Amino acid sequence: MAGYSSAAEMGEVIARWLGLIPRDEIISEGCVGYDVSVEFEIEDLDSFFYMHFQDSSFSGGMGKCPGEAVVELCLSSEVFDGMFSGELDATTAAMSGDLAFAGDVSAAMGLQSLQDDLNRLYLAARGGS
Repeated sequence: MAGYSSAAEMGEVIARWLGLIPRDEIISEGCVGYDVSVEFEIEDLDSFFYMHFQDSSFSGGMGKCPGEAVVELCLSSEVFDGMFSGELDATTAAMSGDLAFAGDVSAAMGLQSLQDDLNRLYLAARGGS
């Protein structure tokens, strides 16, 4: 697992990732019927970004979620990278105290079916490493 040395470095990868997600047919098909927004707080870099899956569509961006997020996640850049590179399971991170969350986590758990594809796109945005 790798962390990021700056918010700018991570922001570049996240921006690429958020740009790939809405163009991915598998993600679009996989989020039919969902209305879930997730806000990520990357605590070691003091940065935020959000994702919103709503019935086959996706939006996301840097900064706090416009409106109220269904679930909020607080984690380090290293834990985030581990979760979306497939090296770390979110349940393990939460149980070890490396991932804090608030809100309707059961709604966000429905997105678990998209995890492999989100990981695939994250790795592509990160440069395939």
